[in-house]
Amino acid sequence: MGRTAGEDMTAPDSLPPKTHQPDGVEFRLLGPVGIWAGEKFLGPATPQQRSVLAMLLLHAGRTVPLERLMKAVWDQEPPASARNAVQGYVSKLRRLLARVPGTELSTSPPGYRLVLDPARVDLLRFRELVARAHASDQGRACDLLRQALVLWHGPPLADVAGGLLRDTFGVTLEEERLSTIEERLAICLRLGRHHEALVELPALVSEHPLRERLVHLTMVALHRDGRRAAALAAYHDLRGRLVEELGIDPGSELQQLYQRLLEEDDLAEAGDGPATVLHRGDLSAGGPGGVPAPPVPAELPADLVSFTGRGAELARAYETLRATESGGPRICQITGLGGVGKSSLAIHIAHAVAGDFPDGQLYINLHGDTPHTRSVKPAEAMRRFLRSLGVAEAAIPAGLEEAAGRFRSLIHGRRMLIILDNARDAAQVRPLLPGSLGCAVLITSRRRFTSFDGAVQISLDVLPDGEALDLLRAVIGEKAIAAEPAAAAEVVRLCGSLPLALCLAAARLRARPAWSLASLAKRLANTRRRLDELRADDRALRASFQTSYQDLLADSQGRAAARMFRLLGMFDGPDISLSAAAALADLPEERAQDLLDHLADGQLADNYLPDRYRLHDLLRLFARERAEEEDSLPERQRAFRRVLHHFLATVRTITHTLNRGSTWRLDVGPADLVQPGVISLKSQDTKAWIDSEADNILAAVDQATRTPVAGEVVGLATSFAVLLHERGHYLKQFHLAELALVAAEHTSDPFYLAVAHGDLGWAHIYVEHPDDAIRHLHKSRAAFRRAGNTGREAALLDYIGVAHRSAGRYDEAIAHHLRALALVGEAGNRLTHGAVLTHLGLAYQRAGRFAEAVAAHTDTIAILRKAGISAYLGLAVGHLAEAHRLAGDPGRAVAYYQQALDLHREAGPIGELREADILWGLGRALHDADRTPDAHRSWRRSIGIMRGLNLISAEERHALENSEVPETPQAIQRQH
Repeated sequence: MGRTAGEDMTAPDSLPPKTHQPDGVEFRLLGPVGIWAGEKFLGPATPQQRSVLAMLLLHAGRTVPLERLMKAVWDQEPPASARNAVQGYVSKLRRLLARVPGTELSTSPPGYRLVLDPARVDLLRFRELVARAHASDQGRACDLLRQALVLWHGPPLADVAGGLLRDTFGVTLEEERLSTIEERLAICLRLGRHHEALVELPALVSEHPLRERLVHLTMVALHRDGRRAAALAAYHDLRGRLVEELGIDPGSELQQLYQRLLEEDDLAEAGDGPATVLHRGDLSAGGPGGVPAPPVPAELPADLVSFTGRGAELARAYETLRATESGGPRICQITGLGGVGKSSLAIHIAHAVAGDFPDGQLYINLHGDTPHTRSVKPAEAMRRFLRSLGVAEAAIPAGLEEAAGRFRSLIHGRRMLIILDNARDAAQVRPLLPGSLGCAVLITSRRRFTSFDGAVQISLDVLPDGEALDLLRAVIGEKAIAAEPAAAAEVVRLCGSLPLALCLAAARLRARPAWSLASLAKRLANTRRRLDELRADDRALRASFQTSYQDLLADSQGRAAARMFRLLGMFDGPDISLSAAAALADLPEERAQDLLDHLADGQLADNYLPDRYRLHDLLRLFARERAEEEDSLPERQRAFRRVLHHFLATVRTITHTLNRGSTWRLDVGPADLVQPGVISLKSQDTKAWIDSEADNILAAVDQATRTPVAGEVVGLATSFAVLLHERGHYLKQFHLAELALVAAEHTSDPFYLAVAHGDLGWAHIYVEHPDDAIRHLHKSRAAFRRAGNTGREAALLDYIGVAHRSAGRYDEAIAHHLRALALVGEAGNRLTHGAVLTHLGLAYQRAGRFAEAVAAHTDTIAILRKAGISAYLGLAVGHLAEAHRLAGDPGRAVAYYQQALDLHREAGPIGELREADILWGLGRALHDADRTPDAHRSWRRSIGIMRGLNLISAEERHALENSEVPETPQAIQRQH
């Protein structure tokens, strides 16, 4: 299909920034499906792949089950190979999507999920433009609808496999296009541009001869053009077609228009003056037989001028509310914490879709969570609705059930939108629901209602940083943002990207012209005053939170949940696991989970992953205020000690299991712990536990460095440093060591100070500060020497040698390793002995003394084998392999690297970075042996591990994988 008469032939106006695509890459559904750069087709290459892409785009941001993708490709029963085929199509799509920035196609059981910028999808841009048209004045609306229609490049969902997409979604999309054309032409008529409408309407009527609204518009346009006879003839033509093909007459609205035109002809002959201008609204002034038509309520509050973002949520709501295949009323519920913008979004959506509900829009604020206001009872809300529908007060039934029945009868067969804003619970909402298909309901609440069949849930999170900044810009103006961009970003951060907080902060700023964004940010930075700053007139963020918190205190379960909420506020970590929360509250996990779920139901906590919870930053401040007000200081200190001991116990268990060389660290800190760790942690879960708890442990250590639990902090940091090192998290290891030294200084304990200086020196090596490392390591060595601890003194001499090697001072490095070797001989620690020999061998390698390096590494392997220490054996054999490679023997190097890989994989589950190191070295040895394809396979496996550990970026991965001989990444270089 080419351009229709409903489309403008000129280029559209420039789209505003939020829908503009600077790189020109877009996804098309409104015509041939695919990815385009301008008019250049990028792919996918086959109809089957295009079907999969189309289904993912139609459900952007949501998981599409694999079975549904299979149905989109095959009309009949999918073949046995369908599952594998779809997986192959997805794999090819991923490669194609890698060329589009900000687009991610991820596996999301039971299917796949495509996340991308909605502005890249022509359908979503079309709907956004139509939505903005509904909220604009008529002149602007006409331009926006014209821009929307230009996005169509042919029949929707063309060039895909199978008929499902075209027969279901395609039909709906074509209806959207026609409705938009009709809406634009109706606006043209209201603006007096009937000549423009008459250019397009004949072709449209010819293409859709049974579409009554097109004939209605044609009759009005002809009437305004002074062609009354032609208008009447258009009606007779349609009636003839309907009777002949369907056996029915035109609808009542068209019949009323025809009657008006006939009557107007009589008036004109009687000399009553010029013909009146007909508007659609004029035609609903009376019903059949002169009976007044029912009222058309239009109760929507004003849309926010500053409304920003929420593209994915808008698209999903539009799809739900405009759907026609539901068996009952369409229900969409928006949930989220207080201040996240639920009502603003609902009102914006309602304005956008109001044109789809010509029989009116009912709105009520049920005040379920309004501070200092009682919630509206269902009977009271029902009386208000019935009055809006024209029922006299005296005729409203007294009983709620009878009144609800009257309400459903009145709106039966009508297309109405009902907005139930700020609902308290399902019982308040249920009597207010319609029973017929033509109506749609939009509910907002802090609680999710799961008992409404078929209801679509939209869970609202805080705004992305970019959209949050856009909101601030919309309220205070571009000029203020441009003058202080860094301060604006800081205000967004301090408000946690929460829309209400941003609006209140902006209102404070506008009310005080002498303030700058920097001064506002400075005031918000005071955590004890931040909630005080976030208020304006009768609105305050604290009051919004207080309403939800107060609801908890109504029963014993709620009061226990309120205590959990307060304790969560005392912990600075970004999130908290179920086991850690149970420790914090001193409760069994099952009981703790009940309370956490209670908080999540009330939007006072976010259960964003299985058994993991988090508080918004501003909610955390509120919870902390409540804790300081309601819980004693000793009680709060005991709670924090419990969670610290929980972490310490778990870290000690993992360290004891996986790193025999660090068991001395388990004696740092208290011996008796008041809380057990994660007892049931399986070995394969340790990596995930370390990664998920790293930031929480750092936060706990930071929070407690200068408190009575500083000794526990040193113990936790000392054990956890090894686990961070094994995972390659060197920056976190460094930050942890800095905090541990502060805690050790607070305790003034010489042993703690010696350990902390040593760990900070060790961490400095891996962030490439060798001279700072040597300074701290010497302090640690001196302290251990004074304590007579020769084993630790030898290890510290060894670390000093590593620092010199890192600085390129190989002779000094070798000298320190040899001194350490002499001390180890006296102490007799074989693991330390092996470590020193390994580092000596690496120093020899850097110095070009390869024969001595081979000898040192061979001795290391012999010591480890004799001691039965398998954890480091694979790494030691890998170092020997590298020494042989550097010495010019790639064949032997390959053999040793393959042996190293086998030994490492037998040793345990945690050392992924070691495996990446071995694989990288194997790749270099294979390349030196002229086995280039094998080399690239080994390098790719290593690169995949490093990307999984977040040690290289996606861009670095791409560059490495596409290089003939890739440069060794920093993460690998640090191991040598």
